[in-house]
Amino acid sequence: MIEERINSISIPLAENAALQVRRFMPTANGPAVLMIHGLGERGDVFCPAHGAGLAPWLCEAGYDVYVADLRDRVSDSSVIPDISQYQLICEDLPALFEQVGADHPDERFFVMGHGWGGVLLASALIRQPAWLERIAGLIQVGVRRVCHQRTWQRLLLFDLMWNRLAPLAGRRQGYLPFRSLGLGAADLSRKLHTDSQLWQNDGNWRDPQDSFDYAAALHEISWPSSLYLSGRNDRCMGHFEDVKAFARELGNHDAQLILLQKGSGSSRDYGHLDVLTHPQAVNDHFPLILSWLARHSDTATP
Repeated sequence: MIEERINSISIPLAENAALQVRRFMPTANGPAVLMIHGLGERGDVFCPAHGAGLAPWLCEAGYDVYVADLRDRVSDSSVIPDISQYQLICEDLPALFEQVGADHPDERFFVMGHGWGGVLLASALIRQPAWLERIAGLIQVGVRRVCHQRTWQRLLLFDLMWNRLAPLAGRRQGYLPFRSLGLGAADLSRKLHTDSQLWQNDGNWRDPQDSFDYAAALHEISWPSSLYLSGRNDRCMGHFEDVKAFARELGNHDAQLILLQKGSGSSRDYGHLDVLTHPQAVNDHFPLILSWLARHSDTATP
């Protein structure tokens, strides 16, 4: 039973905060994969039901999978902490790298991001490039920094809901009630929302807290092999053209980009969430991810 191989980990941070991680441990010692969710989501996107989802599926295939929940409220009744993007990039993600690296001291490991989680991952690796020596490969699912599209989905979800209605609700409640607005599975701090807006609205890739210039630092970065996936029905949060633009923004590297659409190896046109949560994904592109991991696992030992 996969439930018997799930280990809960609490990683302490400053200010009495902690990160919660679910570790899906295989029966044999395999390469590690660290999974990071996007804004307004939780790690559940990688394991939406008991025994279902990409995390347990890869565990059954022999991978040691870490599903992180980025810093959030302690409980549904507690106050949303005023988390900044700087804290996630400079504190949360390095702590997760440390945890996986300590558990696999003589191995490289894989990292995977979904949505804005992939931007946070890339940002953390740019700020702490020494970790790139430990990364065997990078998988980005529906990851884009800037939304260049002018579709009705963008007008509704991004321009109206994300940029206008959510901040209005945030001023009244002190946080952005994504769950009640139907925008996600987790509420968001106002500071984190404001920080991400600066980058998503075609702003410079510069940290609003300490002015660190990620775009300038990219010239010194050598990325590992990377796999980029986008669903045909993802018209706003991870549109294929925006995913492609983000891959190009990172610079020259071994990047494979795949559009998941019906008739081209997929049984359906996938969207932003169901690319990970739909039951048919097990047959459509989970094997593709597994094959890509297997091809790069020979680099998992320094």
